[in-house]
Amino acid sequence: MRTTPSAPLLHRLKSWQLIGLGFTGWVTLYSIGLINWSACSALISNTQGGCFAATMTLASLEARRLNKSKDARDNHALHWADSIPTFQLNQTLTQIQQQNGFTPEPLQAHEQEMGFGLRVVKGGRTFLFETSRWKEPVIDLLHAQTTDANRKQAMADRAVIVSTGIPDEATRLFVKSTPLQLLFGEELQSLIEAEIPVPEKKA
Repeated sequence: MRTTPSAPLLHRLKSWQLIGLGFTGWVTLYSIGLINWSACSALISNTQGGCFAATMTLASLEARRLNKSKDARDNHALHWADSIPTFQLNQTLTQIQQQNGFTPEPLQAHEQEMGFGLRVVKGGRTFLFETSRWKEPVIDLLHAQTTDANRKQAMADRAVIVSTGIPDEATRLFVKSTPLQLLFGEELQSLIEAEIPVPEKKA
C-alpha cells in the first residue's frame, strides 16, 4: 500500500485564515498588556504576539507548499492518461489479459451500460473490468458497492475496478470482503505504458 504525506489541519485551513489567526492573537495579547498598564507586560505580550504571528505565518507558507505538492502529485497521476480514450484502454487491457491466458468474450448491452469495458474468462471463471469511471481521482465506497452489485447482476465471478485514482480507506476494507479487485495508480500506469508507446515530445 502506498503512503502519502498527510497534514489534515494545514490542508483544511487557507493561508489567509492562518495569517489572520496569527494577527488576531498578536492584537489580543498586546491589548492585555496595555490594559495592565505595565511596560513589562506590554513588552512580553508584544513579544509573545509577534512569535505567535510569525509561527502562524510560517504555518501558512508550509500549508501552501503542501497543497502545491498535493496538486502536483494529483496532476502527475492523471497526466499520463489524459491522451488515452476509454476504448483504447479497453483494447489494451484485452491484449494484456490474452497474454495472461484469459479468453475475451463479447460484452452484453446491459453490461456496457453498467460501465464494464471488458469481459474475460479463464478456468471457467468470468471476470469483468469496470472502466467507465477510470479517470476519476478517487475510488469511493459507493463506487465499489455499485460495481459489486453490477457484478452480481451480470453473474460474473469477479469484477476489477480500473482507475487512475486512489481508493479511500472504506473502499480498501470493502474490497477485502468481496470478489472485487482494484487495478489503479502506478500499477495500472506501468501496465498500460508498457503496451502503448509514449509519444515523443517535440523540441
